[in-house]
Amino acid sequence: MAGNNHEFTDAESASFLHGEAKDEALPKGLLGGKAARWRQWSSVSRLWPYALVTAGVILAVGILVWPRPSNGSQEQHLLPSQALLGKIPKKLVVFSPDDSYDLDPFGPDGLENAWSKLPPVGKGHVKVDDPVAWKLSGGYPLEDEAAPKAEEYTIAMFHQLHCLAAIKSKMARLQQYYKGENEKNYLTFAINEEQVSDQHIYHCFDYIRQAIMCNADTTLEMARTVDGKRVRGVDGWGVAHECRDIDAIKTFATAHRTNNLTGID
Repeated sequence: MAGNNHEFTDAESASFLHGEAKDEALPKGLLGGKAARWRQWSSVSRLWPYALVTAGVILAVGILVWPRPSNGSQEQHLLPSQALLGKIPKKLVVFSPDDSYDLDPFGPDGLENAWSKLPPVGKGHVKVDDPVAWKLSGGYPLEDEAAPKAEEYTIAMFHQLHCLAAIKSKMARLQQYYKGENEKNYLTFAINEEQVSDQHIYHCFDYIRQAIMCNADTTLEMARTVDGKRVRGVDGWGVAHECRDIDAIKTFATAHRTNNLTGID
């Protein structure tokens, strides 16, 4: 039995591992076409690893450079918290004068006007369950057992509208004061009320200035028309703007409100 044991030489081992067959190892009847076909297949099989690697590289490059449709449900934000509101639709809005906003926004108690209807229920104060997850801090802590980390934040647009309303209210009261349309003592109190105090108005002017510059509306406005003729200068009326849908923002604010207050004061 010992004479039948065969120890592989290095060459034979290499031949086995790489699929190379020796003609001498085959019966004489197979030294013709089968041996040739075996050698051909062995040569091809050696190329498979390289072919697979090449195909993999081509596939990887294709995945990287092939244009992919953007995810319409996502927007890129510098502030992570902006993603809380999801993708806000846009629409075209033509600016036009609206005299329903001529009234004092902070008029007599209980008076409902166009200004008071601008904020949704809750006045834009919203609850954020986990501020840290959105990289927020400094909100007003809320006592909520279901969400112990919850804090209250205010959507800036509604703060901006409140500030604009305060400026309008101050102007309306000063106009009435100088026109003498109402009792002077009342108006003296009214024009110094906290909501329209000079300090608050100064804050609002600067706050709105920065808000306008931040949003940076780049709409191109046409020249205004006077007596049927185009003249230099603009009034902004009749021009379409690409606007974020305020109704979508109101819907979010209402759904996440922290109170049921109404009005703009």
